[in-house]
Amino acid sequence: MKNVLVSLVSDQTVPNILGIHHFHPPELLFVSTEAMERRGKVDDMLNAVNLQDGMKYERNVNAHVVTVQEDSILDCHRELEKWIQGREDAEFVINLTGGTKLMSIAVFEFFKDYSSKMIYIPLNKNEFLSPFPKKTIKKPVPIEKRLNVVEYLAAYGLKVLNRDKLRTNREMAERRRGPAIFLIENYKELRPLLGWFNEKLNDFRNKGKISFREQYVCHCREEQMLFAKLAFDGKDGCYTKVLLKPEICFLTGGWLEEYCFNIVSEFIGRGVDDAVLGIVIENAQGRNNEFDVMFTSGNALYFIECKSLDQEHDKNWDVLYKIGALQKEFGLRVESFLVTTSPNILENDGQVKKHIAARAEQFRTEVLTPSEVADFRSFLAHRLSVQVREPQQ
Repeated sequence: MKNVLVSLVSDQTVPNILGIHHFHPPELLFVSTEAMERRGKVDDMLNAVNLQDGMKYERNVNAHVVTVQEDSILDCHRELEKWIQGREDAEFVINLTGGTKLMSIAVFEFFKDYSSKMIYIPLNKNEFLSPFPKKTIKKPVPIEKRLNVVEYLAAYGLKVLNRDKLRTNREMAERRRGPAIFLIENYKELRPLLGWFNEKLNDFRNKGKISFREQYVCHCREEQMLFAKLAFDGKDGCYTKVLLKPEICFLTGGWLEEYCFNIVSEFIGRGVDDAVLGIVIENAQGRNNEFDVMFTSGNALYFIECKSLDQEHDKNWDVLYKIGALQKEFGLRVESFLVTTSPNILENDGQVKKHIAARAEQFRTEVLTPSEVADFRSFLAHRLSVQVREPQQ
């Protein structure tokens, strides 16, 4: 007897994906609508599910789609009656989470007389409920699956263009973890040197490799230590090194992104499920965007935009409009953070400028000011409701 998982299609794709991962049935049935088919929601779900090893579902092979009128119980029953011919003896698991209310009622009414298990996956939770039989109270059943960043994006029709580089980005950030933290801990003393690096290297950010050779007079011990940590050769105030593109990016602001990424990575397995750095995404219209840091937690997506130094070119903080626009590309649960070392975000009293604070609130973005960046670990622990653990040096 074949097992079939029935899912109702809507904009909320994650509950259906979790159900498929949990039950991993040999056959799927999606109850969809013309609107959801035009938006490619079934294909998005299949793409996300098939990213995991051992999962292979194909339309019209072991993944079927019944298209119904979302406001007609009668039409839903008619279409399901056509599909079920020859499959009446299957065992069905019915995920009632998606679809419209009338679709849920129609699907429940249709399958209740078959050998069916009804489930419901609440949003924001990794568990499913079995509401029937109603006389028996059953505890929620945990769902082990946690979506990684690439899977979450695929679930909403977004393609990762540099998936093959994400591991390299992670490894380089891990290697430079010490210098990145040193920069944050000593930012006040190192700010002049960082500004100098930005001036000398900003035009070379897209170069694969350059031979750097410049004179610089160190003003403090911390500047000398940073040159040493970054393995520059220094003699008589002349600092030289062959710099590859990742190192150039690091010295022109990437250090803040890598600092945030490394802090987020400390929480993987205890609040954070997956984290990526420098991910490039293409939406359904073919537009590309790059994100500094992105991570998943509890099957929700978070992203961090980092702005270093003074941001003189963006005094109006138009980056917040970018964040607001990008949020529309994702599902319902997207949260964002703006992490900056720029004093231009603050009033004279140290508070975030009112128009910036209002814009951040409009786009549901939390702002970490320069004085808060060094305490990002505690901020994130509080945000994820976990305890801080100081990492081993």
